[in-house]
Amino acid sequence: MESKPPQLFYHVILPVLFMLSVFVPGTQQDGFSSTIKTDAQALLMFKKMIQKDPNGVLSGWGLDKNPCSWQGVSCSLGRVTQLDLTGSSLTGSISFDPLTSLDMLSVLKLSYNSLAINATSLLQLPYALKQLDLSFNGLLGSLPENFFSKCPNLVVVNLSFSNMTGSLPETLLLDSDELQLLDLSYNNLTGSIAGLKIDKSCSSLLHLDLSGNRLIGSLPSSFSNCSSLQNLSLSFNTLTGEIPRTFGQLNSLQRLDLSHNHLTGWIPSELGNVCDSLLELQLSYNNISGSIPASFSSCSWLQLLDMSNNNLSGPLPDSLFRNLGSLEQLLLSNNLISGSFPVSVSSCKSLRIVDFSSNRISGVIPPDICPGAALLEELKMPDNLITGEIPAELSLCSQLKRIDFSLNYLNGSIPPELGKLKNLEQLIAWFNGLEGKIPPELGNCSNLKNLILNNNQLSGEIPLELFKCTNLEWISLTSNGLTGEIPREFSQLTRLAALQLGNNSLSGQIPRELANCSSLVWLDLNSNKLTGEIPSRLGRQQGAKALSGILSGNTLVFVRNVGNSCKGVGGLLEFSGIRPERLQQIPSLRTCIFTRFYSGAVLNLFTKYQTLEYLDLSYNELRGKIPDEFGDMVALQVLVIAHNQLSGEIPASLGQLKNLGVFDASHNRLQGHIPDSFSNISFLVQIDLSNNELTGEIPTRGQLSTLPATQYANNPGLCGVPLPECQNDNNEPASIQSGDGNGGSRKPAAVSWANSIVLGILISIASVCILIVWAIAMRARRKETEEVKMLNSLQASHAATTWKIDKEKEPLSINVATFQRQLRKLKFSQLIEATNGFSAASLIGCGGFGEVFKATLKDGSSVAIKKLIRLSCQGDREFMAEMETLGKIKHRNLVPLLGYCKIGEERLLVYQFMEYGSLEEMLHGRIKTRDRQILTWEERKKIARGAAKGLCFLHHNCIPHIIHRDMKSSNVLLDHEMEARVSDFGMARLISALDTHLSVSTLAGTPGYVPPEYYQSFRCTAKGDVYSFGVVLLELLTGKRPTDKDDFGDTNLVGWVKIKVREGKQMEVIDPELLSVTKGTDEAEAEEVKEMVRYLEITLQCVDDFPSKRPNMLQVVAMLRELMPGSANGSSNSG
Repeated sequence: MESKPPQLFYHVILPVLFMLSVFVPGTQQDGFSSTIKTDAQALLMFKKMIQKDPNGVLSGWGLDKNPCSWQGVSCSLGRVTQLDLTGSSLTGSISFDPLTSLDMLSVLKLSYNSLAINATSLLQLPYALKQLDLSFNGLLGSLPENFFSKCPNLVVVNLSFSNMTGSLPETLLLDSDELQLLDLSYNNLTGSIAGLKIDKSCSSLLHLDLSGNRLIGSLPSSFSNCSSLQNLSLSFNTLTGEIPRTFGQLNSLQRLDLSHNHLTGWIPSELGNVCDSLLELQLSYNNISGSIPASFSSCSWLQLLDMSNNNLSGPLPDSLFRNLGSLEQLLLSNNLISGSFPVSVSSCKSLRIVDFSSNRISGVIPPDICPGAALLEELKMPDNLITGEIPAELSLCSQLKRIDFSLNYLNGSIPPELGKLKNLEQLIAWFNGLEGKIPPELGNCSNLKNLILNNNQLSGEIPLELFKCTNLEWISLTSNGLTGEIPREFSQLTRLAALQLGNNSLSGQIPRELANCSSLVWLDLNSNKLTGEIPSRLGRQQGAKALSGILSGNTLVFVRNVGNSCKGVGGLLEFSGIRPERLQQIPSLRTCIFTRFYSGAVLNLFTKYQTLEYLDLSYNELRGKIPDEFGDMVALQVLVIAHNQLSGEIPASLGQLKNLGVFDASHNRLQGHIPDSFSNISFLVQIDLSNNELTGEIPTRGQLSTLPATQYANNPGLCGVPLPECQNDNNEPASIQSGDGNGGSRKPAAVSWANSIVLGILISIASVCILIVWAIAMRARRKETEEVKMLNSLQASHAATTWKIDKEKEPLSINVATFQRQLRKLKFSQLIEATNGFSAASLIGCGGFGEVFKATLKDGSSVAIKKLIRLSCQGDREFMAEMETLGKIKHRNLVPLLGYCKIGEERLLVYQFMEYGSLEEMLHGRIKTRDRQILTWEERKKIARGAAKGLCFLHHNCIPHIIHRDMKSSNVLLDHEMEARVSDFGMARLISALDTHLSVSTLAGTPGYVPPEYYQSFRCTAKGDVYSFGVVLLELLTGKRPTDKDDFGDTNLVGWVKIKVREGKQMEVIDPELLSVTKGTDEAEAEEVKEMVRYLEITLQCVDDFPSKRPNMLQVVAMLRELMPGSANGSSNSG
């Protein structure tokens, strides 16, 4: 028995030790244990779901290596604990099922990739997970209600920028005892947050960000249960109601951002209770009223106070800012704050930015802002009631970069001491009463970029010292009293992009050295006393443009003068912080009619070409010829040289200006013909050549013959449409021959006999004439009675519209000018009868250009009559010229104009009647024809192809080429064969021509259909029509209207579709009703769905944000034809 222990050692324990000595080292040599091997297999299964790995991040993942050495993988105690693939550019559709077995995984970071992740997969995450970051990916679906109960150890969750949808679970914060950070910002979350259940379980929460969603409802007062909350951001939603007083219980709160919502009510004074910790308070862009609570004066740690764009009122208490020594940004613009400028601002030693723009602050600028606020960088106070002078003490704010005192009542001179501000970049004080000379000391401001002092009373010459500021990008000295010559030293300013010196008393010649300003795109010298010739070098500037970053920090608007009440085309303004309606409230500007207001990046069309885009030299005393070199300014959009003494011929080279939209050379001494090359300028919407000495025929090609006659007036030798026809040189008065030349005498008897016969004939004729006159009078009386009845029917209470017709001047029997033989004898009176006095019962539609009535003629046929909107400047000749042009345009997919009529101040157009109305009615209206519930897919394809062909004909086959400008589903009509017919083409041009104004802002289209570039440009384009056509295609595919807040919130149909496509949810945009009627075999249905997706792809090309990336309509027609069965045999003709 005593020998057994040694035997046990040798026979059992020793072999085990031997095995351990063999296998354990061997395992280490082979790589990893069974548990780590399981982790590796899980990661490799995850890798299989990655479709693209352009950077090869996962290329080193393999069983031949220890997974702890794999890129992005971290381990602890031999187990995988972290997976961090942030910013690896990975693509694929993944789930978290393979990672479930990673029971030691605590950190998972997959942000900044292109991964599509089903939201329900979040429930498969490992139980031990503490940090989750899936931001900047595609999280499909809504957040599961039991997410936090399945992952109770989560401390940090970041699901921002992931396109997540659905509403927030009411129990979101109930099972989150460990949670410290939750970021769900910038998704597509909807629903109300008012019902969120928040209890003490969120007491660990430090950071909650729900901004950038579409959440609604009022703010829950129970947020106060999150007692440790430091950062709360709910901005960029649609939240309503008042700010809860309980927010004052969040004693740890450091940052509160409720901006860009619809909050109302007063700011609760209880918020002052959190001042011991509060660093940032952002309440901008709401509807908050009342005054700023005095309790905020104790927020000594506050760094950012932003309450801009609200309805705050009352004065700012001087005591409010005395203890805010940490305040860096004070943003109170666009409110109703009154009273004087608070002197206590000088107590804010850390203050960098003060913005009081667009308020009612009055009084003077306190001189002692500095050196108290010595760190001040921006002082913005435009659009207030500030009086007095600019204090010289501002020079003590040595860090000042921006000063904006525009639209106030300042007077006195500009202090020379401002020249001490070495960091000053922007000095903006337009529209005040500043006097005196521009101080030469400003030349010491070496960093000055913008000098905007227009609409003041400055005098003297432009100081040469100013040209030491070589960083200048924008100089605006328009509407002052400046004298002297334009300095040649402007050539030293190579970064100068906009130079505005109009409406002064500058004399001398235009310096040819301006051509050396290689960045110059905007030159306005109108209304001065400039003489000499226009320098030819302006046509092409030297050097390459270096426009990167120029004017990038400015809010630019272009205010367009309308009519002749103000000189010049308009003005470029810095409009940051100013309300547009303020422009009409300025007394001295009320005489100018500013009905065109372009905001946004007005100068975003900078090109690589070394040419100007805007040139206004009007109202000067310039002589000589228009330089031929102007034809090289390929980027030029506006060229105005009116009211000078220019002579010679208009250079044919100007026809090369493909981008020219406005050309005004009126009131000069120009001679010769209008160059035929002008017919090639397709974007030209305004031309004025009146009051010159031009001769010859107006070119018939292009758009010139369709413009108003007033724009060619007072050129005695000019003729052709729209002026009177040109006379033949061979026209001579006919010769009059009399007698036989014999002079012989006649016999008295013969003379007497002849006289008797003549007398009898005369008596007979007189009798007949009396009878005819009597009959005509009786008929006229009967006719007058009938016309009075008709006129009364037009003015009857049941009439659908009002009329301006002078019965004494305009007979109701006036003929309708027609383009079809069967309507040759149609009269206006018959139209009245056919519409029952244009009654409400005959009204079938209203649009942007007028009302449409259905008229049933005596032969039983029907026509549609459009009664155009009345304009004050309508001219008969212009109207008829435009109608004659439109009447000749015929195409299978256009609604033909059958005739037109002018009576009194009214204009009527007669069109072929379309049996099935508009596409808008068929898609969105309640009335369905043929008892159909919806349009089938085959019908929608047919409509798409037809509308495309019609628009293509206007763009490419019609002479002149026509840009529709208002393409939309209500302008796509359907005939008896359900064939699409584009209507209202040429209407925008007609109204524009009759109104004699640039037409972009009022006639650029209908909301939802307008391409983004129309808000930033001077012209409408064919590519703009393509965008609008793309929106019509989206309506056909989705069945939705272009703008519907219930469906799209703050975006529109185009934005909504693009979001869905980025999420990989193409099928969600297809009209569900359309899918429900898809019939046939499964294979046929699948093929039809694929076809819908291909149509969607074409549509997305049409609605691309960049016009250059959109196809033209010829290409669209070709792409749609390729999708037709047997397309290889399709005709190549676009018609």
